Amino acid sequence: MKARTAIVELLKSETEWRAFFKQNCDKSALRLRSQVGQWHDELADQGYDFSPADTEDALMDLARRFFPEAPGAQWDAQWASRLCKDSLARLGEHYAGLGENERDRLDLSGQDPYEAAMLAASEENDPAAFRAALKAWERAGREALETARNKEGVA
Repeated sequence: MKARTAIVELLKSETEWRAFFKQNCDKSALRLRSQVGQWHDELADQGYDFSPADTEDALMDLARRFFPEAPGAQWDAQWASRLCKDSLARLGEHYAGLGENERDRLDLSGQDPYEAAMLAASEENDPAAFRAALKAWERAGREALETARNKEGVA
């Protein structure tokens, strides 16, 4: 079962969770995201083992479906920025370990399609697609770093 389906079932069966969801959607996307831990814990109590990211993505998707005009359903640029900063920091740690010759050989153009996918996801207000594209963007960056590292002495 997907996180989205489990949350829908919870919303159907529990009026308190329905009210809690609507209340958070009426506040902001940040408010809805800040409550992911409670949703995650409740789903875990019911025997589901979803990642917090999957729970968050499902909540945001449902907010867009049920309350598209609510503040909680709007694109959260600060959230996207935070995810990007975290990803860049992880790549920066690997980049710092490269020598000058390796840095000269570094080709990050493999990240371009994922950058375009991130932009499209943000324009479509699709947090799950944004997160997936960012993950692929970071993976392409790590692969480029590894390729530059492995070509040492091959020039």
